[in-house]
Order: sequence, then C-alpha cells, then structure tokens
Amino acid sequence: MIKIVSIICALLLTGCSTTTIVTDAQGNESLNTLGVSCSKPYKLTQDCSNFSGATRTITLDGFEVNIAGSSDGKVVMVMDANLLKNSFNDIFTLNSKTHSDASNTSYHAVKKALSKHGITILKALPMRLLGNTDGYVLELDSDGYKILLDGKTP
Repeated sequence: MIKIVSIICALLLTGCSTTTIVTDAQGNESLNTLGVSCSKPYKLTQDCSNFSGATRTITLDGFEVNIAGSSDGKVVMVMDANLLKNSFNDIFTLNSKTHSDASNTSYHAVKKALSKHGITILKALPMRLLGNTDGYVLELDSDGYKILLDGKTP
C-alpha cells in the first residue's frame, strides 16, 4: 500500500512541476495564456485566432512553427505547431514537457531565422499556463513577420 501511495504522490508531483523557458525570456513577465488574445496584450492582425492563437504554420529548418503578427510585423507570436499532439503526449502529468520543449524549439527556430536577416528580438514574453510554456510573444526591432512568411534565407 505504501508503494502505491508513493507512486501516486510521485505522479502528482511530477504533474505539478513547471517547465523551463528560454534564457532570453527569463526575467521578463510571463503572460497567462488564457489572457492572451489577438487584441491583448498586443494587437495581432495577421494569422491570429482568439481561440487558438497563432494560426500560420511555417517550416524553419524542417521544424513546424505557428506564428501570428502585428500589422507592422514588429510583434510576433510563436507557438508549437503540434499543440494538441504534444500536449497529450505526457498523459500522466498536468503539464506537458513535450509541448513546452516544442514551444522552446519554435522560439529558437524563429530567433535563428530572424537573426540571419539582422532582426533582433528586443523582448521575449513567455505564454504560460499550468506550468506549460505555450509559446512566446516577441517584440522585434523591425518587420520580422514578413521575413518569416517569405521563408527566405540570405
């Protein structure tokens, strides 16, 4: 009986653990994913859904990423393109390391693509809920959204 209780406690504690965010976002405020929409905290007019967030799927170095952008392209929302699949991959936890890792990989793929074009991320705000990292909202120094849509490398 003690072994069963110990296993249940371990599963519950694992389910409550939080996942890490990318280094660039550490120290910045986290956005509650449920509070993020196409109109707040930023107005995202390109490829954004109030229900699902970023809706444009692009491929960067063979990795799928969902993005949405502001009208000037200086604010970009970056999300895991396989949200449902990755969220349910870790079925015995309240949060999903697989989903959070994919969100972090999405961030790094976007950062790499933008930096190739000389675009700097001024601020990265993690979107978080229940310990998951659901994506990032990025403030850029110029129109990075167009670069991401074009998918061209210099």
